[in-house]
Amino acid sequence: MSSQQITVFIEEKQLAAQKKNNYSFYLAKKVNDDFTVIWQSKGPLATVDSPSYQYKNTFDITTPSFMVNFTNDPVREGDLTFTSGGKNLAISTGQTTILQDTGIFTPAKNGGNASDILVTNKLQGNPHEVLLDSNGNYLWVNRQSGMNIGTATLTPKNQYQLWFGNIQETGTLIAINLSNPYVATLQDGGSIVLTYNNEGKWVTGEPADRLSAAEVKALHARVGIKDAA
Repeated sequence: MSSQQITVFIEEKQLAAQKKNNYSFYLAKKVNDDFTVIWQSKGPLATVDSPSYQYKNTFDITTPSFMVNFTNDPVREGDLTFTSGGKNLAISTGQTTILQDTGIFTPAKNGGNASDILVTNKLQGNPHEVLLDSNGNYLWVNRQSGMNIGTATLTPKNQYQLWFGNIQETGTLIAINLSNPYVATLQDGGSIVLTYNNEGKWVTGEPADRLSAAEVKALHARVGIKDAA
């Protein structure tokens, strides 16, 4: 899968409002038919390792391969965290593995549809399948039901959910009731530009009145964002 990019402009009223609410800005990737885990985020305040969201925000998305794991945690509604039950296995779409009754994955090998990852489960207790990116960051967990004995299919999709919400760590389960999320659909190698406008609506494209570099700097100063020197 080739690189993708999502660019989001946040107009001043919403930029100020979201930071006043102490909300973070989140990104999740769809697997199978749902979004379940916070994959990337930008907080209201910058940290040493992570910039805050600002007027223009870019998510560079590259998922050339994945990792698979499982969890024995119940993953119930209202839960926010879960832990992996085994050792991450590097795998790509178009490959398959067996989760043995010992809780150990067999090496990935080619097989199945080019868009899918297949896990043949032999582990009792209905473990929930977990998908991670190639860096080991949680992408998705099946929070609907655990795996029966047999084959489970994981299909990463080119759809991404964006939203603002209360501060959570990346890799945790998405809260059930989200306010005003947006789902962006991309092609392989594609990109999209969005604006979260002053009225709190998601629209495609750049702002109607895009700010100059000097205006962006002044805006950031008004909402308490420290630009890099």
